[in-house]
Formats: sequence, C-alpha cells, structure tokens
Amino acid sequence: MVDEPWRTPAKPKRKKIRKKLVFGVVGGVAAAALVAGGGVALLGMGDDADGNAEGARLAGESFPADPAARADGRDQELTDVASSGTTVVAVGAESGPGGNRGVFLVSADGGRGFESAEVEGASGGGSAAEVPRVVGGGPDRWIAIGARPGGGVVWTSEDGRTWRRQPDAAGDVFGPGNRVSQVIGTDKGFLAIGEHSRKRDFSDSAPAIWLSSDGRNWEALIGRQTGLPIRGKVVVEEVAFRDGVVLMETEHTPERDEPSFHRAWRSTDGGRTWSPAEIPAPKGTRGLKIGGGEAGLVAVREVKAGKSVYGQVYTSADAADWKKGGKLEPDGYRYVQRLLGTGDGFVAVSERGRDLLISRSADGDSWQDAGTLPAASGRRMLSASATGAHTVLVGHDPGNGDRNALLAVRGADGTETAVDPLKIPGAFRSDKTVTAVAAKGARAVAVGSSGGDAAIWTSADGSTWNRARFSGGISRPALQRLLGVAHGGAGWLAVGDGGGAPRKPIVLTSADGGIWEPADTDPVFDQKGPHALAAYGAAAGPSGYVVVGDDGPSGAIWFSPDLKSWQRGGGEGRNDLTAEKDGNRWIRSAVGGSFGFVAVGGMRKPDSRDPGHPAVWTSPDGKKWRLQDLQLPSGVSHGWLRHVAAKGDVLIAAGDGTGTSGTTALSFISTDGGKTWRESRLPSPDTPGPTRITAVAATPQGFAVSGATGETGTADVVMWTSADGTSWEVETPGGDVLAGTGDQEITGLTPFNDTLLGVGRTVSRSDEQPVLWSRPLS
Repeated sequence: MVDEPWRTPAKPKRKKIRKKLVFGVVGGVAAAALVAGGGVALLGMGDDADGNAEGARLAGESFPADPAARADGRDQELTDVASSGTTVVAVGAESGPGGNRGVFLVSADGGRGFESAEVEGASGGGSAAEVPRVVGGGPDRWIAIGARPGGGVVWTSEDGRTWRRQPDAAGDVFGPGNRVSQVIGTDKGFLAIGEHSRKRDFSDSAPAIWLSSDGRNWEALIGRQTGLPIRGKVVVEEVAFRDGVVLMETEHTPERDEPSFHRAWRSTDGGRTWSPAEIPAPKGTRGLKIGGGEAGLVAVREVKAGKSVYGQVYTSADAADWKKGGKLEPDGYRYVQRLLGTGDGFVAVSERGRDLLISRSADGDSWQDAGTLPAASGRRMLSASATGAHTVLVGHDPGNGDRNALLAVRGADGTETAVDPLKIPGAFRSDKTVTAVAAKGARAVAVGSSGGDAAIWTSADGSTWNRARFSGGISRPALQRLLGVAHGGAGWLAVGDGGGAPRKPIVLTSADGGIWEPADTDPVFDQKGPHALAAYGAAAGPSGYVVVGDDGPSGAIWFSPDLKSWQRGGGEGRNDLTAEKDGNRWIRSAVGGSFGFVAVGGMRKPDSRDPGHPAVWTSPDGKKWRLQDLQLPSGVSHGWLRHVAAKGDVLIAAGDGTGTSGTTALSFISTDGGKTWRESRLPSPDTPGPTRITAVAATPQGFAVSGATGETGTADVVMWTSADGTSWEVETPGGDVLAGTGDQEITGLTPFNDTLLGVGRTVSRSDEQPVLWSRPLS
C-alpha cells in the first residue's frame, strides 16, 4: 500500500518520460518468443485531451460499495490534545486493513472548529505506518511524539498548523522498549514522561523522563537517573508547567504487599532535578491529581468523609507553597480524571459514573459546571485540554462494528459545540480500496475492501463493474481486505487479511467469479502454533492453486488441487519455510506455470548483520518447496521481493531495496522456470526521491511493472515495460490521476480485452479513492 501523504502541495504536471536501458540479451527460445517482428514490442501510451494518462480515471463511483454497510470500515481515535492561547491541536490515528495512518487536527479559534493540519515529511518521506500518540506545545513551539515500525518518530511545529517530521534519529530514543505518555513545553524546551523496559515487554518497567531543547536531540533519564526514589514500581503519571516550574505526579507501588501511594515533585531546571512538592493531605485522603498552566498550578486530593467523597482543591504559583481552595463535590462525584490550566483559570474533568462533568474556576475556590459528556458503552476519553473559551475532550466512540474518533467540545458556559471529526476534510476516510485484478476470457475480477469487509467486483469491459455476491456471507467481527486474486482450471481464488485476533487469512473461491464462498473454514487455515497466520498472494498452475503468506516469523503456503481440499505446503529442507531461531521468512506473491510454482518474498538469517534480502521458493507441485536466497545488487544494503509474473519459462520478480541512494526498485529475471536468477536492472525514472514496486504482470508483448516514485505525499506512478525482461523502457505517465498532488499507485495489472488493465488508488490531503487505468497492449 502507498504511504499516506504528509505533504500535499500542488506540483507541476510532468510530461511522460521514456528511457531505455539494455543489460543483456535473453538467449534461446525464450528470447525468440518475446521479440516480435525483429524489434522490441512495447505498450503504447498517450495523454487524453485533459492531459491525463490515457485511460486513467478516478473510480470511486465505478466500484459500488455494499449498500448494507453500516460502518466506514476503519478504526479511528484521537489519543491526545493540547492547547496554547487559542490554538488547539489533536492527534491520533486511523487504522484499517491496509495499515495505520497518522492524523493531525488543528483549531485556531480555541476549539470551536477544526481542520486537518499540514504535515511535511523529512528526507525519505513519512510512512503511513507512523502515527502520533502525544502532543504538547507553547506559543511558538509544538511537538508530537509517536511510533514508526521499529522505532519512534517526532514531529515539530512553530504554530500547530504546519508540522514537519524530523529525521529518524530524533525518534530513535523512543524506539522499542519505550512508552511516552505525555509531552509538554517548558522554558528549557520539551519534557516527555513515560516508561522504559529493557526486556521490551514492560514486565521490568522503569520510570523515564526525556529532555530536549529543540525537539530533535533528546536525553533519556531512566530509573534512578530521573532522581526519583526507586523502591518497587514507580510510574510517572502526570506533568504540568507554569512560569519556570515543572510539577510532576508519580505513583509508587512497594515491593512488599503494601498499598500504592502518590507523590508530587517540583523542578526549576526543566525536569533535570526534582524535590518534593508538599501538597497538603488531609485525613481521609486517598488519591492525587495534578495539573496547571498559565494561571497557576493545581492539585486535587480525593477525600472520603463518611459515605461521601469529594475533591479538595489546592493551588500554587510555584509548587512550593500551596493554598487550600474549594471542593469538587457534585452529585455522583467519584474522582477527577483531568486537571487543566488556562490563561484565566482552571478546569477539572470529573468522573460521575453516568457522565463526565466539566467544572471551571477562575481561582480554584469557586467552581461552576461547564458541560458534560454522557457515558456510553465503548466510549473512552483519552485526553483533554482547555482554552479560555472551550474544553476539548478526545478519545474514541463505538461505531457499527468499528471504532470512531471522539472529539467533544464544550463552551465555558457548558454549551455543546457540535464537531463531527468524520466530516473534517482530510481527517478520516471511509474504506473502499481496490488492491488487485485478474482476468480470464471475457471476465475481469478486482478485489479489495469496502466498509471494512472483503469486496469483489466483476466486469466484462474493464470499465463498468458490479459487486460479486457471497454465498453464506463474509461479514466477520474484524476489518478485512482482499489482497490477491487468481484464476485456474477449477475457477477463481481470492485471498487476503481476515483481521481479528488472532489474525486469520481470508480465502474465498468461485466457479464463475460472480458468486463466492469461503474456503478458510477448512481447519488447515486455523492457527496451530503460537503465531498468527497471514495470506498475501494467490496463484494457479497446472496442478492446482497455492496461497502464500506468513506463519509468524516463518513462511506459509497452502495448496489445493481443486479449490475444495487444502493442505499445508512444506519445505524440502527443515528451514526452507520454517525460520531458524532469530531468523525470518516472509512470502508475498506467487505464480504458476509449466514449471510448477514460484513464490517470492524475503528472509533474514539469524545474523544481526543481515537486515533482510530477497528470497525465492520453487515447487513442482505446490506441496514441497525449495528456498533460494538471492544476492542483493551492489550498493543495496537490504531489500526483498513483492511481486512475480511469468511468461512461459521466463519470470520477473520485483521488489524494493534500500541503500546509499535511498529506496530503489529491485528486479530479477529467470529464464529457466525459476531455477536460476540474475539481476534485471530497471532504469531509474527522471524524478527525484525513492522508487518502489507496486505490481508486475506478464502480457502478450512481454512484461509490465508499475511502481511509485517520489517522496511520500508527492509519489507518482511510474511504469516499466519490456519484451524480454532484460531491456526495459521507463515512463512516468503524468496527468492528474496518476501524478500531481498527493500519492498515486497502481497495485494490480492484468491483460484484458486487448488492453493492459490497472487498478490502484490516489490519496490526497482531502480524499482517497480507487483508480482505473487501461491502455492498448500494442
């Protein structure tokens, strides 16, 4: 899947570019079969009258959604919110079958209205799998911290409206084994709190404080380095800042069977050293909550008096001297969830059981009701912030089978301001994705997802599409997406991600492509060991069908001769499919032919110096498989294969690699049915930035490979064509659909009705929808 855009400025339309590169000649019968009329036959390409690549169009309306769908098919939540002056920033994530996407929302009017913030990627681009978790800031500097695969990630902003992802090095300190729960701005820069685990499973959790003057360079203080007394388990709960003083709350759980207790600390050097903050604790005290802001620092002690419970408020200008304030004791009061400071007072968010009550005070003495958030099954508030005009609560709400973002705004007088996060342009998106396509005879079949359920569409002309029907239904309590489709002697096979926990493949079959039924009810697709199963690709050959994917760190392959009976494929050797200890195998695509079956993916040896390299598996019958590991080209440090296609005994396998020049396309050729392989280098497009492969297909004229070129947020479609798999031409089609603002990709290619038919998607700041592309084969 293409990464979601972090930066979406308009860019000039580019003319299509052709470039040819020859690295050798395929010998023998294979070359003769692929060269037509003594010359190289390539696919034609032109532009339509509007400057779009010929046959490329937005296809959101072409692929009908399920009329019975009740959900948008994605989980959305806002995990944190912060404010400074009249600027409010909320961050969170959207997740679905295709992965996760970070969300930044900003309000310039104190929380009354929100819009999507602009996020710029650092060199190398941001990733769709990168999501912000916490946010904090001040008048002229903001920061967000989140997670990326294998590490942390940091974004900074001067105004909360435009954010820039910092280089990976800025987030490495927040990598595996670290959890950040809050970040704030101080007079010394930024301070983040959380926990650290050397084992990375948090069974040995230790308190952690991270300090930075600029948001790019961080110092980690772990355990006793924080200066806190460590006896038993210590958790840093909350932190607040006001006028050169940081106030922090910790929870302490002794090693012996003793009750836990809370303590407060103050720092005047940005959090480097701490001393006790002696907040009064009257008789009957059983808890503590701290907060604050420009108007001062505030704390609440929960006090039990007889059968009643109330919150006793204390205020301070410097966390050294505390003044007793008023009481929080509304009907049904249980405890304070959040304490906030604004420019002109304090805000408390209290749990009452039936709802959350917002209370406001100018001085901490007298408190007035300022709105409620009713309790609801599945609703969870994750954070809150306040300005002088509004209180903003964020979290998630239950949806119809999925989860929706919670963004609740209450005025200072308690009036509700209606804000629907799902209607903020560019914030969240409904699921409708077309990932792959195949054709046989007069029928093309495209697969993907819609409304969070697997979806299949069929077409007789490649332009008009109808939803296929499902016998027995495929709606399940998890978000699903089909990723691959193939046709063979017994009919059609579609596979993908069945979602859920534990993760399970979804496998569907059809005799005619119009009516489908589940095959993954066969116990062979059930998890047997400790690892979840995943399916990514499908292929058909003379002996039957295969499904390829993962079994945890190992490769997984399933075989069927007839789409009715299934069995697990095995390796010829012990570790052909099963990974060695501390190693990995992963399989992403397969193809069948007279040679049997060939599958491609990657592997990592149990050597810390091996970050991953290409791998190929071959089988004469789909049952027994032999592993080949391929050597990476010079200048590429790691990479693997994602797609494979065959024309006779000539196979092209392609994927992505990373080296000194960034992300680049990898391509290998076999002229003997997968027995031996060598590099078949793809020429680079005349565009800056990384290049990655998104689809490979065999055509009557040879081979077609599609990819995406450019930084995330500005990635355009690139196409390579070849008659023999060795000599390639590269083109960037251009136009508004395959290039321009946002990200574009073609993820499925197939010959159909004398055309090359492609499916994919385009993603801009405000929209995402499927794309159809067809062009003549000759």
